[in-house]
Amino acid sequence: MAAKEIDESTSSRISKLFDIRLIVGGLLTVYGVILVIKSFTDTDAQIRKGAGLHLNLWTGIGLLVVGLFMLAWMRLRPLEPLKPDDLGDDGPHESRAN
Repeated sequence: MAAKEIDESTSSRISKLFDIRLIVGGLLTVYGVILVIKSFTDTDAQIRKGAGLHLNLWTGIGLLVVGLFMLAWMRLRPLEPLKPDDLGDDGPHESRAN
């Protein structure tokens, strides 16, 4: 492998690692799972306190949906590492074509 190929693969892995969609999507998914599991132990008093709604269940499902959406979005549209051509005097430019 040439040094340029190694540098590009390292840059690609770093950009995927620090993608904010991974961090936010992962956290929302974990919190959603925790709330869905917690909803199975809710008492009647807790449900009445929430106006008769299973708030832990519905909030957990909502968090799961948004978290899984962000993880799928990251998977389907990965970030592209910046190339040296994209860096100019005024900073980095958007490299993704719409």
